[in-house]
Amino acid sequence: MPLITRAFSEDWIPAVRAFNKRLADGGSASRFPEHPLTPWLPKISGREVFQDLYLATEGEHVRGGFILKRQEFSIRRQKHRIAHLKLPISEGIVNKAYASVGLYVIRSALQEEPRLFCLGMGGFDMPLARMVKQLRWSMLEVPFLYDVNHPARFLRNIQVIRTGALRSLVLDLAAASGTGWLGVRGLQAAQKLKRGGAGRGAERGVTGETLVHEFGDWTDKLWNHSTELNSLIAVRDRSVLNLLYPSADPRFLRMKWKRRGENIGWSVLLDTTFEKHRQFGAMRVGSLVDGLALPANIPAVVKGSAQYLRQRGVDILVSNQAHPGWHDALIQAGFTAGPSNFILALSPALAEMLAPIEQTRSTFHINRGDGDGPINL
Repeated sequence: MPLITRAFSEDWIPAVRAFNKRLADGGSASRFPEHPLTPWLPKISGREVFQDLYLATEGEHVRGGFILKRQEFSIRRQKHRIAHLKLPISEGIVNKAYASVGLYVIRSALQEEPRLFCLGMGGFDMPLARMVKQLRWSMLEVPFLYDVNHPARFLRNIQVIRTGALRSLVLDLAAASGTGWLGVRGLQAAQKLKRGGAGRGAERGVTGETLVHEFGDWTDKLWNHSTELNSLIAVRDRSVLNLLYPSADPRFLRMKWKRRGENIGWSVLLDTTFEKHRQFGAMRVGSLVDGLALPANIPAVVKGSAQYLRQRGVDILVSNQAHPGWHDALIQAGFTAGPSNFILALSPALAEMLAPIEQTRSTFHINRGDGDGPINL
């Protein structure tokens, strides 16, 4: 029986639940949402950003599905509605008889919206990344940057270097004795000298208003200027920002930055305590998730955001930023570039709109605020 792609409607809820049960019984942790209206960005009339859910069905059975997060982007100064491809899922992950469903799902998503992108994916070698590369998508790494605020807790918890019992023991001893603290701080000092003395402190005269209740018209003025400077950027006016970072969600620290009373930018931060995170262990992680400022003001916004998170007492600060201006400002603020598993993939139709990507990529404004949002932070 052939596969059919259809919009997820309520009458398919039992079949989706049965699909998820088969995934669970097969040992997979992946699940597809069991209601067409998702808790985050549901498709509601009048919404500027929303999620469409689709199913790949065979008769009365669900064999796969995908989500399209639809949102307007400014592409070369013109607004276009494109989509982020989320959670393409196939029963093939637990049953080889359906191994071809994964590719069918990606191709179905392209038929629904040719201008697609994926973001994150866990690295170039992960199944989704390999699949879209096979379909000739353009692939770019979004840099990862970090800054250690509490070296001892960092050494005790950072999973990427705690490989094996012996190495973990050495790191624990270094953390307990203080030699690890000296090593981390020495490395940071050496990198500071290499950068020409750039510091970790906040810029003078710059102040932040934490926990701004919502984004106001001051955001729109900044957004209008930014469209002229970025070849690819999701619409970040106040209506969209208040959907993505609502005041009802206590996780988001919405910062409005000023210099001598004048608004110069905004940032969205997280301060998250983990327990058994696969990368951060039990660290308290501060994240610069999103932000916007004109080029001359990016360093001030980044430094202020970083200093605020350090003062809150986080163990490590992290950020993923595609734009060179934000990347360089993080380096100037004391951050270090690390290995990134955060990948941006552009469908052929979207890549064509941005060609030649070798030139336009320097003005892509992409970070954790795009795609799935900061779901893993």
